Amino acid sequence: MPPRRDPVPRARSAFHWLTGILMLGVIAAGVVAAGVRLWQDIDIQRLTRTPALADPLSIPAAAPAKPAGFVKDSFLVALFYSSRSAGFFPDPQYYPDLADRWERLIADLGTEVTRVYRADQIQALAPDHLVIAPSAVCMTDREVAALRNHTNRGGGLVINWAAGARDSSCTWLGWRTVSQLTGVAEIRELEARDALYYSVPAGIPLSLGFAPGTRVELRFESQLAAAIPGSHVYWSDWAINAAPAEDTEDVNAAALARVTEQGGRIVWFGFRIGQGARPEDEERNLRLFANGVLWAAGQPAAEIDIWPNAARSALLVTQDVESRFSNTVALADIALRKNAPVTFFVVSQLAADHPAIADSLRRTGEVGSQTSDHSVVADLPYSEQRSRLSRSWAEIRDWTGVSPAGLHPPEERFDENTLRAWRDLGGRYLVAVNDSRTASPEIFETPQGRIVLLPRIIKDDYNVFVQESALRSRHLAEAYLDGMAKVRAVGGLAVVSLRTQVAGEPGRIAVIGEVIDSARAQGEWWMATGTQVAEWWLARNETEFTLERLPDGSLELRISAPTSQLPVTAWLNVVLPGDPGDWFPEWNGLPLSYSETNWGLRVPVPDSPAGEAAIITLRRSLTQQ
Repeated sequence: MPPRRDPVPRARSAFHWLTGILMLGVIAAGVVAAGVRLWQDIDIQRLTRTPALADPLSIPAAAPAKPAGFVKDSFLVALFYSSRSAGFFPDPQYYPDLADRWERLIADLGTEVTRVYRADQIQALAPDHLVIAPSAVCMTDREVAALRNHTNRGGGLVINWAAGARDSSCTWLGWRTVSQLTGVAEIRELEARDALYYSVPAGIPLSLGFAPGTRVELRFESQLAAAIPGSHVYWSDWAINAAPAEDTEDVNAAALARVTEQGGRIVWFGFRIGQGARPEDEERNLRLFANGVLWAAGQPAAEIDIWPNAARSALLVTQDVESRFSNTVALADIALRKNAPVTFFVVSQLAADHPAIADSLRRTGEVGSQTSDHSVVADLPYSEQRSRLSRSWAEIRDWTGVSPAGLHPPEERFDENTLRAWRDLGGRYLVAVNDSRTASPEIFETPQGRIVLLPRIIKDDYNVFVQESALRSRHLAEAYLDGMAKVRAVGGLAVVSLRTQVAGEPGRIAVIGEVIDSARAQGEWWMATGTQVAEWWLARNETEFTLERLPDGSLELRISAPTSQLPVTAWLNVVLPGDPGDWFPEWNGLPLSYSETNWGLRVPVPDSPAGEAAIITLRRSLTQQ
């Protein structure tokens, strides 16, 4: 018998839906959530649960993430138009419009689509066809078998939502068909939530062109979750923590991509097209859907890897020097002893009274501003903000002999005028909370050029010792390490922040030594100053590359960087058709070092002069051509 509450409600027309659920309300920074240690294989369902850092803020919109590069080949696509599913929805125009939106998505990828309507038509398709069955909730046994046979023959398949949850007469069956087609043991419907999000980690085919840890909000209209191991697009809360289906620990996948034993490629999304809460959310949905279509079709793709030297994540250690300036020397000593950089943000008016400290801080890393008097500048007119920031900029330059690049605005509040004023003065980046909308840097456009926000999404010493009233240094260490595990899971930037007057005592400062040792032991962290992170992110964003298929079936990647910095340390993340072991890279006719991933290869970008292109050729073994 079907459940009392129908898990797959009959969808309404988009005109009947609300324009979107409001953002999640006040989330207390001091809420203590269960901490589950991350497994070494970066399993998303083991993502550490850390609370939100602050109430949602109103902050400027950042520039879109840099898109990935795809081979612009046409490929064969068949869209299964499920007439039975069309009749399931009360609005007779809903399903036709949905199919048209999928066709427009495919057309935007540069290829054409043929519609198929019956099981025998699906069965007749060759394995080089990609089959897309959008929201096919009502299917016959023959149609389900035809889709499964297609992937068993090595074909690609894209499905979404409750595919086959009802039979040919639209009678409720359950999640058996979704499980059979995807190979997933457990599927659950998500319970209604005040606000619904999914987050996108780095390093998987569906995440190309997404900044690590990007959070997307959906309208709640019935969505599904799956239980799968490893890194995947997952249902999350506002603070990008994994949020599995109710009464489960690991049923949290919002989308998946997997290869069958026969080489077929299957992509499933637990939601439907058009469910984005806002236009920008729907744009990200469409990018995710497009990534799934291209991967399932076996189309090669590539992007500059997220961090230098193919590091999994980046670590930025910062200290706010607001008072008790002598406490900062202890941190500088630890960092120098461990050969790890620290970025210090000083209240510059007070710094002038401590000239002996400046050289020590500069040798350890870099010195940035926390304004001249630690007054909030956000919401002030541009001229007033520029005047205040200009004073601090000059004070730090006089104190250290070096112009500051970074600003940590008091209370981590900033607006468009803050960005513009700091960039006008020559600043390159800010460190502040970003509403947890992504776990990686964001770029903002100003009249004087681009500026980078380095977001803090994990707890700092103020959250632990003041808001949570913790007493022991161990609590701070656990907060930092748990937060780093969360960031490492999504491949983002961990900003570990402390203050001289809160965690300035030797026992508390020693926690940073543990943080550095932990990052080194894992071996997948890039430790850098704020300027290094910002400059890398700008250079990565400004690097141009193309991906083309050569007549012999090889792939040519052409990379042009704006500076000499990027080619020295950059790697390419390349998603390839077939077995990654069948491919090998060359540069100037010589073999190039590389590493294999589950989806393709990681290849270092050869050193080339600024402005000149580095050309890498990916060749396939003769037996696979």
